[in-house]
Amino acid sequence: MAFCELCPRRCGVDRTRGERGYCGAPALPHVARAALHFFEEPPISGTRGSGTVFFTGCSLGCVFCQNRAIRAAKSGREMDASALAELFLALEKEGAHNINLVTPTHYADTVRAALLLAKDRLSIPVIYNCGGYERVETLRAFDGLVDVYMPDFKYMDAAWAKECANAPDYAEWAGAAIVEMYRQVGALSYDEAGLLRRGLIVRHLVLPGARADSAAILRRIHELLPVEEIALSLMAQYTPDFAPDDAPRALLRRVTRFEYESVLSLAEELGFRGFSQSRGAANAAYTPDFSIPVFPEKEKA
Repeated sequence: MAFCELCPRRCGVDRTRGERGYCGAPALPHVARAALHFFEEPPISGTRGSGTVFFTGCSLGCVFCQNRAIRAAKSGREMDASALAELFLALEKEGAHNINLVTPTHYADTVRAALLLAKDRLSIPVIYNCGGYERVETLRAFDGLVDVYMPDFKYMDAAWAKECANAPDYAEWAGAAIVEMYRQVGALSYDEAGLLRRGLIVRHLVLPGARADSAAILRRIHELLPVEEIALSLMAQYTPDFAPDDAPRALLRRVTRFEYESVLSLAEELGFRGFSQSRGAANAAYTPDFSIPVFPEKEKA
């Protein structure tokens, strides 16, 4: 925190003195929402929901982000490691199938400390749900603490990554990150109810006008990992509702059926297994409402 290099941007700011880097985050984690969530992949949400912990701030900052209401890190409840650990336990008590850490990278030090405090008392898996823009050095600190990694692989083309997220080096970092994640957790493992206990799900959101980039991403994942041992979640949920007027022109519309199905066809050809979506998922209604913070009952007191 005194010289922050948790993400690939490596801002070097002193967050202990109130300085904020690209992610906009303060030193201690701020949590916007912690609740059971039912809109993840089936073996994550299950029947009782995934115990999602939405952290404010983001080191990537895609122009179309559906969680942009909390991206600026100016809201949320401040929590130290002890409070976070108790929050994880409270979510399990509410019935969560897992603890789902959403965009935790820029708070990695405190999140790791919280997991060390809670891990022996948790009987459910821990999921690291991130944008894929990760440093391997940061991920290595979670070896043995995370059971399931669920990163995005968003961009392959450097110019496209710069236009969408000011991260022309995105593909390099994301590729190295998924290799490290797979090294830690290995092949997919499910329990008797079909819930994911361990493994790697790589998510990719098909963007309008970027079919060729999606194809390049699938081929890159295929080069890096044994696709029969991971899951691919190919998403069709892109909606322009969250894109600003000055976003790249292609992002001001939804994905066409042809665009999505052509990418899906390539995924099947390459031997990927996993999850797909109907185009009806492209609806802002599936985005959590962050205007009213939600926390487990124990945390409201």
